[in-house]
Amino acid sequence: MSKNLATKAVSGLKWSSAGTIANAVMQIGYTSAMARLLAPEAFGLVALSAVILRFGYYFANLGLNQAIIQKEELTSENIRAAFTSSALLGAVFTVLAWVLAPYATLIFDMPEVVPIVRVMSLAFVVGGISATATSLLQRNMRFKELSIVETASYVISYLGVGILLAWLDFGVWSLVYASLVQQALVAIGAHAMARHNILPVVRWEAYRALLAYGSKMSVISFFEFIYTELATLLIGRVFGAYKLGIYNRAFMLVNLPMYNLTRTVSRVVFPSFSKLQSETEKLAKVYLSSTTLLATLIIPVCLGIMVAAPEIVRVVLGDQWLEAIPVLQVLSLAIPLSFVTMFAGIVCDAKAVLNWKIVITITLIVVISGLFFLLRDYGLVGFGFALLISELVRIGMYQTLMKKILDLSYWKQLRVYLPGIMNGAVVAIVVYLASTLFRNIELPHLVVLVLQMVTGGFVFLAMILLFPHSALKEQLHMVFSKLGVQDNPGSYFGRMLMRYRKSLIKETEHV
Repeated sequence: MSKNLATKAVSGLKWSSAGTIANAVMQIGYTSAMARLLAPEAFGLVALSAVILRFGYYFANLGLNQAIIQKEELTSENIRAAFTSSALLGAVFTVLAWVLAPYATLIFDMPEVVPIVRVMSLAFVVGGISATATSLLQRNMRFKELSIVETASYVISYLGVGILLAWLDFGVWSLVYASLVQQALVAIGAHAMARHNILPVVRWEAYRALLAYGSKMSVISFFEFIYTELATLLIGRVFGAYKLGIYNRAFMLVNLPMYNLTRTVSRVVFPSFSKLQSETEKLAKVYLSSTTLLATLIIPVCLGIMVAAPEIVRVVLGDQWLEAIPVLQVLSLAIPLSFVTMFAGIVCDAKAVLNWKIVITITLIVVISGLFFLLRDYGLVGFGFALLISELVRIGMYQTLMKKILDLSYWKQLRVYLPGIMNGAVVAIVVYLASTLFRNIELPHLVVLVLQMVTGGFVFLAMILLFPHSALKEQLHMVFSKLGVQDNPGSYFGRMLMRYRKSLIKETEHV
């Protein structure tokens, strides 16, 4: 990776991470407040409506977002073509959703979803107008501006509009309006930052290259949507809105922080990988290092969530959500595997190896459908285990594909999981022992949760900094170098990091 590209990538990670941390903190407060103001049925209805609309979302966009980022040479006509397509498709799908919304009752015997689907379909228009601007910001790695826009929009829409409307007894509509306001604010902010040409273009050549790539990405995204949302569809159909609300909140408790974290990384990594699409050896090296660092971070966090699930549910959601505890514990094993394989999918996107990605996704849909059928008698926990097994299948399939397109052995790929698994096991054991002590002396749940977080964080940092796995040492050295640690010897903290970095260099040379 060139020095300039690496510098932009690190800067992008800094700003995206800052925005992610801010949003994550606010989301905890928002989730906690809304869980106390609204019933589980409200979350279930919005989850079902969102799933219905996402059927159309992937074709309303036609993968043009990714096409703008991935294309090596992007012309002004391409930008105009992307905006014209996205805006028109957004308007068309809003009309279609409005007309077809009543037919949702054929799938779910819940007429309440019809008006919700109709109002939420306005997101097609808003998304169509903003898609090109946000993609250009990502392509040019302007993550500082994007993070500011997203954080500000979240504060206004969710912490302002959403909680206020829920307090005023708007019920499920408080969730709907908060989402629409947030998307509208992002659209306004992105256009103010990007300021691209919005004049329509009619020349087919401007569309052809974008649609050739984007249409395949759209198909892939649609199949991935079916795979990820199959649980929502089946739970809503079989168990109803209440059970779906329980599953949805358990899923979001572990998925949302991981999504925010990996979204931060993926938004930076995709344009970086795309710029290396013709340099296979460099791309393979960056892929391994990125996956190692991500696995090292999210696997211990998710295993910590699994142990602390009783306190997390009681503190964040409240005592009326206790049924979510075992579901959250199972999902804490499955979801990190899903996010760690994310980089393999991004490699396929960057190198335009899309046919194989379609095959993998369709296979996973078949696998998880069969597992849901076999484990349906075990309720929500059974659905969680079905997801866990299917994620293990996904890892195997993507590793086979990475061996083919990046010439990486299975051992090199499996090795990236070792630091995360080993550190995660230590974190989980220590937090479990500490939790047993804290619970036995009957401390308040909030105090126990804070102590769990402090204990887990301390053990996690100790394992990474004091006892790093050999597969992690080189990656830590690279991170410290990119952060410019060697250029800051003036402070005690800077000198300490410099000494630590030098020790990593010596240890790496002996590995």
